[in-house]
Amino acid sequence: MPIVVAGSINVDLIQTVEALPRPGETILALRSARLPGGKGANQAVAAARAGAATRMIGAVGADEAGTWMTDQLSQAGVATNDIATIAGALTGTAYIAVERSGENQIIVASGANASLSPAMVEAVAGTDIRVAQLEVPVATVAAFFAAPDDGQTKRILNAAPASLEAMGLFALTDILIVNQHELAVYLDLDKAPSTPQEALVARALICGDNQLIVVTLGASGALAVRADSAVHVPAFPVVPLDAIGAGDCFVGALCAMLDQAGETGVTDEGLLTFANAAAALCTQKPGAIPAMPLRSEIEAFIATHVTGSRPI
Repeated sequence: MPIVVAGSINVDLIQTVEALPRPGETILALRSARLPGGKGANQAVAAARAGAATRMIGAVGADEAGTWMTDQLSQAGVATNDIATIAGALTGTAYIAVERSGENQIIVASGANASLSPAMVEAVAGTDIRVAQLEVPVATVAAFFAAPDDGQTKRILNAAPASLEAMGLFALTDILIVNQHELAVYLDLDKAPSTPQEALVARALICGDNQLIVVTLGASGALAVRADSAVHVPAFPVVPLDAIGAGDCFVGALCAMLDQAGETGVTDEGLLTFANAAAALCTQKPGAIPAMPLRSEIEAFIATHVTGSRPI
């Protein structure tokens, strides 16, 4: 059964700069690019390229950008029959500045994504994995997760960008994925956790039996937290060219690994190792969707790069 991703579809307008601008500062771009993106679309392509049958539910505008984005998803192997075209709306757009170190700043104009309604996401019977993020209305994600299933469906929420309203979704979620900055927002922390030990505070977000909280820590890897256990998997050592989409690549790859494990299952360590490897590869190419690696590339990378893990 396919993975179904309900979420945002954006055109990414990327400006590469020497250093990110400070408040009030005007700088010149070193180069510009127009690339396909959006958290939902990124995650759908990441899952498809990692080998999973993937279907996208989303909304685009009745404009050239909407046609272009739908074509980009289709070419990447994502089923696009459930992408709605919203008359009078513009396709979502992300304005992205990326400095040489790979760090970025992003402003998103939601456009048609804001029109993705609960009625558009309820026809998801027969799907094993549902994936959502927060660049579409929270009420729509709630309807997507609450739609009937056979009792075996896994619901994965990448709770980004952080929204306190979205905390009501956590009880509907089997796997909750946040980065350290989002974790700080949801737990009202003074500063974001920077180490796996500090990120164990994520256990406070657990609100159901067998629920898994995954915290991504950038160069420090990722942490899988359950009520009675936790495991940290370090990041693969790479020098990033461009960090755009790496977090979404992590989510999509994790979902593909979960899907392909099937009834045999997969350990938390296995999930994080595969997702970390995909994200590391993503940082080696510019943009989001164009940088998503194939499953064969991920497996080859893991085979030639050793990284450990340990319970904490």
